[in-house]
Amino acid sequence: MFDDVLGGILATVVGARCVVLAGRDGVVVAAAVAEDGPAPDVVAASLASLFRDVATAHRDAGLAPPKEFASRGAVEQAAIREVTPEYLLIAVVHRDASLGRLRFELGKAATAVEPELL
Repeated sequence: MFDDVLGGILATVVGARCVVLAGRDGVVVAAAVAEDGPAPDVVAASLASLFRDVATAHRDAGLAPPKEFASRGAVEQAAIREVTPEYLLIAVVHRDASLGRLRFELGKAATAVEPELL
């Protein structure tokens, strides 16, 4: 089931390179990777760590915990979506990909996989 959902994002979002379902600790549960995509274990470990840092910053600033985070680099963009307090969906797309479409698809995917993770 996870492979179908993640593969669907990879197929639907033009420019998608890697989609990962991971624990908040960065351990990969499932992944879909394009032929030239980055290593999912490195993506999961690095971006889950970043999401934990963002959560700490939110808490320190007196803000509600984040449910989503996105970043843009010179070549790629990344988006992280909390599925449950223990699991994250993480995606890496080409810089020209639609970040809005990616965020929409991550939201749909989170709804689809959440029951399997509870």
